[in-house]
Amino acid sequence: MSLNNKYDYIVVGQGLAGTLLTHELIDHDKKVLVIDAKLKASASRVAAGLINPVSMKRCIPAFPDYYLKEALNRYIELGKKLNFNFLNLKSLLRLFDSDETKALWEEKVSDKGMDIYIKEFINKNNFTFLNDHFSSAIIEPAGFLDVISFLDYSRIYFAKKGGFLDEKFDFSLFNDSEISYKDFKADKIIFCEGFRLTENPFFNYLPLAPTKGEVMTIKIPSKKYFDKIISKGVYILPLGNYLYTVGATYNREDVSDSLTVEGQSFLKERIDNILNLEYEILNSVAGVRPTVRDRRPLIGYHPENNRIGVFNGLGARGVLVGPYLSNQFVFHSLETIDRFD
Repeated sequence: MSLNNKYDYIVVGQGLAGTLLTHELIDHDKKVLVIDAKLKASASRVAAGLINPVSMKRCIPAFPDYYLKEALNRYIELGKKLNFNFLNLKSLLRLFDSDETKALWEEKVSDKGMDIYIKEFINKNNFTFLNDHFSSAIIEPAGFLDVISFLDYSRIYFAKKGGFLDEKFDFSLFNDSEISYKDFKADKIIFCEGFRLTENPFFNYLPLAPTKGEVMTIKIPSKKYFDKIISKGVYILPLGNYLYTVGATYNREDVSDSLTVEGQSFLKERIDNILNLEYEILNSVAGVRPTVRDRRPLIGYHPENNRIGVFNGLGARGVLVGPYLSNQFVFHSLETIDRFD
């Protein structure tokens, strides 16, 4: 389908944030032009897509329960819309690293209502291939999103809707008073550029603190499949056919897309601490997360131009928080438009 010249919104960036936002706008009958090029170091194309509702260190909810409910429902809806199942619901097996950690979790279940997520304590190691010295707990609901498939299927869908431009956004071609790019005009433009927001002349003052993450794919020849996500310092996600994703590291000093000796050693040490069987490292990748210093997403409109917006900084739990935040951002944006029309 050919491109139009007039849109309700231009969305710059088609990582997880831009994709969720664009779907939300289209579902509200808005015409959207997405501008994106598959650039290196994109966190969304490296992320394993983990959905974990519990903060492991403190054993508290990572976010209010409605974030999780919105995420699960939204990914199921979008799976039906795009005719592909992106969401993999799996129990999460939390391996304790000490008796003290186990005691903390047991206390939180009895006194703090964490039983809505912690479904069971496993006092005896039923999984002989794991180094389970202090027992474990089962967290539900949890799972992971096939992020790359979600982005790729969405990219095709946006193109079919007549609103996709496969190129890197060039600010020299953008007119901020008219909200036009080349020959394309819109009522509003929203930047969803991930860590590259630091190069955006309208929002480079925002407190973005990019963090690199490295992720491995391993093969366990003796374990074709394990139906749970494993967590102990890192996560191990089952992909099927003997393959597993392991991650992730956090590096605020080096925000290139290059792998590091330190990052790879960190992951390997954690794997060796979890597994007591042989595995092969097939490949590793690195991406840069758009994290924020105070961990609060960067969402809203420019103080001097309310037609230029930002939807960014979803951080390491972007798959979990993205659906709720995109829904709220669009709701309040459209409410504002209706109020002043």
